[in-house]
Amino acid sequence: MKLVILGANGRTGQLVLQAALDKGMDVTAVVRSTGKKPTISHERLKFVVGAPCEGDFLKHTLRGQDAVISSLGGRRPTKAATSVYYRSADTLVDAACDNGLRRVLVTSTALLFREQNMMGKILRRLVPNVVRSATRMEDILKASGLNWTSARPGFLNDAKGMAYRAQRDSLPENGTSVSRQALAAFLIDAVENPNTGCAAYGVSNAVA
Repeated sequence: MKLVILGANGRTGQLVLQAALDKGMDVTAVVRSTGKKPTISHERLKFVVGAPCEGDFLKHTLRGQDAVISSLGGRRPTKAATSVYYRSADTLVDAACDNGLRRVLVTSTALLFREQNMMGKILRRLVPNVVRSATRMEDILKASGLNWTSARPGFLNDAKGMAYRAQRDSLPENGTSVSRQALAAFLIDAVENPNTGCAAYGVSNAVA
C-alpha cells in the first residue's frame, strides 16, 4: 500500500509513520518544514515539505497514492488552532477526489460521542472549540462520498504498547485513555480493514 501521512512530525504522527513502515507500506510523510522532519530513514519512506491545508500541494502529494491518514489536531484548544481539523478536511477531500483516492482516515476526539461520563461532559464545556471543529471535520468527511474512518481516542498518553480496543460509535467500556502508540496501531490496522469504512471508532487502552 502507498500511504500518505499528514502531521508526520507530531507525537502521534511519528508513531503512525513507524507502524506503517513495520507493516511494509510505502510511506510519504508530510511535514511543515525540513527542520521538523523526524529522524527516521527507510528505503520505503519519503518526506515532502508543505502545508497540508494548501490545495495544489496536497493534490500533487496524493497523486498515485492508495490512502491517507491525518494525525493533525490543534495543539491548543483555541478557535484558531483547532480550525486545522476542518480546514485540512476541506483540502483533503478536494485533493482525494481530484486524484481518485478513496480511503481517508483522521484522528478526532472521543468528546464527539453522545454518551459521556461526568469528566467528558465537563471537558465538552471547557474545550468547545475542539468539539465544534472536530464535528465540522467529520461532517465534511461524511458528505464527501469517500471511504472514511475517524479514530476518536480518549486521553492520549506516551505509554508503551500497541494493544488497543476499538468500538464503533462509542468508547469501549472504561476506555478513558489510550497510548499514542496504540492509536497509531489502530490507524494502520484500520486503513487495510474494509469493515472500518464510513464510521467513527472509539479507541482506548487494551485493559478496562
